[in-house]
Amino acid sequence: MCSMYWLLLMSALPADVPQAAAAARPAVEEGDDAAVRLSGVEVLARRGAARTPPETELTPDEIEALGAYDIGEALDRISSAYGMTDPPVVIVNGRRVQNAGDYMTFPPDALSRVELLPEQAAGLYGADPGRRVVNIVLKRNFQSRDGQAALARPTAGDRSTLMLDARRSAIANENTSQLGGRLTRNTSLRADERPDYLRDHPEARGATLKPESTSVTANMSVNRRLGEWQGAFSASARAQRDDSVSRRDDALARLRSQQRGLTMSAGANGEVKGWSVRAGLDGQLSRGSQEGLTDLKSDNRAISLNLSADRPLLTLPAGRLTMDLSGRVSRISSASTFAGTTTERTVDSADMRGGLSIPLLRAPQAGEEAGPVNLGSASLNLSGNLRRQTGSGGGGGVTSALSWSPTKLVRLNGSWARFYDAPSDQQLFDAPFYGEPIVVFDFATGQSVEVLPLYGGNPALKGQTTERIAVSLTAGPVTPWRLAGNINYRTSDSRDGIGGLPAVTPALEAAFPERFQRDADGRLIGIDQRSINLLSSRSDTLASGLTFNLPFGGKTPSPTATSLRASLNHTLQLKKVTVIRAGYPVMDHLAGDGGGSPRNEFSAILDARRDKWTLNASARWRQGYRTRRDTGADGPSDLLVSDLARIDLKLGYTFAAPAGKPAAAAEPGAPASRISGLRLGLEIENLLDARLQARLGDGRPAPGYGRDDQDAIGRIVRVTLRGRF
Repeated sequence: MCSMYWLLLMSALPADVPQAAAAARPAVEEGDDAAVRLSGVEVLARRGAARTPPETELTPDEIEALGAYDIGEALDRISSAYGMTDPPVVIVNGRRVQNAGDYMTFPPDALSRVELLPEQAAGLYGADPGRRVVNIVLKRNFQSRDGQAALARPTAGDRSTLMLDARRSAIANENTSQLGGRLTRNTSLRADERPDYLRDHPEARGATLKPESTSVTANMSVNRRLGEWQGAFSASARAQRDDSVSRRDDALARLRSQQRGLTMSAGANGEVKGWSVRAGLDGQLSRGSQEGLTDLKSDNRAISLNLSADRPLLTLPAGRLTMDLSGRVSRISSASTFAGTTTERTVDSADMRGGLSIPLLRAPQAGEEAGPVNLGSASLNLSGNLRRQTGSGGGGGVTSALSWSPTKLVRLNGSWARFYDAPSDQQLFDAPFYGEPIVVFDFATGQSVEVLPLYGGNPALKGQTTERIAVSLTAGPVTPWRLAGNINYRTSDSRDGIGGLPAVTPALEAAFPERFQRDADGRLIGIDQRSINLLSSRSDTLASGLTFNLPFGGKTPSPTATSLRASLNHTLQLKKVTVIRAGYPVMDHLAGDGGGSPRNEFSAILDARRDKWTLNASARWRQGYRTRRDTGADGPSDLLVSDLARIDLKLGYTFAAPAGKPAAAAEPGAPASRISGLRLGLEIENLLDARLQARLGDGRPAPGYGRDDQDAIGRIVRVTLRGRF
């Protein structure tokens, strides 16, 4: 059952009542919900509770039903189920921490619960309106050594992926530590191993459709209580190598790339004169190289200092007015060598942000007598940010959000934001490099071709101005099914927006002829995909969602408990238009101009658990769309992309832990988690082996949309084995 947990302060009792009550009550064992008695005041609070009651809560059974290997994977699954378009802001045990990423690789059974806070919580935790806040509550004590091995292979064969992972995790109250490593190995997929593709593209013989790659990562993190402060240190290292073969100018060319990087972070959080303060120092070193069509080497160094603080300023009739401030200064230095020329640059930047969370209305709390008029609760959040950067000038913006809950079960939210963003250092100055080959349909010749996209920086970029408006309505949870629904409208209007080329159409090639490379026969051989400025664009979206849980079992986790949670999400694109340059017509993407866009998208997600079994299923459907050859008119040479439906399925079985071996350490009195047993998993991605298909406007099959053109992998079967040792 989804509950809302409020902080109840009973300070109006006579002085002799708390002592009498304490004498009459038996001792309470410390757990998630503990009563704390202080000099005539009894505070009933839940451990790890956030500043506002949760909108939805996931219990340990429901967390286990996600079938995730770590907390980060669990939050990704939750974000998809609840239709979050942006990554959530993560707080830990009800508080902001210096680096929430330190906790993302912990096992999911290190969690006591996960709380999804209402949208108005964004202002309380220094986040921009529209971003959801997720509170992860860790167990008081936890220790584990985990390992996982996974082998994946497409049912069409000729490519495999091997992944090995090991980690050690520990939690002791507010002290946490982890050490882990992962190895991932992918074999290449050659065009010769896909006969259908080679039949349609004989020129691709000897080339690779997917590169051979190997990556190794290692991470460690330590969080320790240092008196009144909490200290944190983390480091991660990564090395990756990719090897592919592409055809260029009727010859095979081998591309080899390597990336190595080291990231470190140190910080602390605590209280200073009523302010909750977080300070951190981050550093990053990376080195990359590419050999083949381009010889490129780059070295990058970055260091940044972060400082944020928040505190209540004053108490209003509806609650506390809270201010949050944050700042960041950074320096990025890089040196890149391309075509024998070395370029060095250093960029300094400074970011500042400030916000106010202003309570406007306050609903009666538990135990309080309601007044003659109850308008519920409401709050207003205001924030502004300013950014300065050498070379590009910087940017800034303002946001505002209004939230109103006429009842506990209904929440209304509206937000407005306007900001200016200068191009990032990477968007401006990154050295050019070639990416993996892609198959595109060339309207000029009516043929599909494999091209190498060129990426990198564009020094001619201008800053972009964006205005966003969002309105949402959320209701629930109600009934024993914990039924909850939401609907939200969002509009985004930008000027000089920074992005890539919308599509390969004659109109786009006429506007940006320098971005397309053709040989003497007019055959398209390359596309420059470095960022450009689009004069203006507008997007209007209506999204809705529904979630529910079947009422199996109870609130207390048990070895035989059953849980089933389902979610349905729908997105309707109401408007999507772009003007690429002054003097060019408006491109209506929903009609097919400048690259089509689907009007409707739908997803359904199911997470279930029964005893030792877990089942995770997701289905996604995207409506077909048209891409016009000529702006403003349908024609026989248009590209009509069909609907696409994809189903992913994951089944897991947990074997009992060996006799005499304890399971994962848990809260006192709580049942041992069965995640500690050996777990066997079977995953099938793209269960129906769905591939993108298309035809031309006159009904002919569209070149470049054969079985393996857009997706040479198709259905993938993955077997995983994880356990605790």
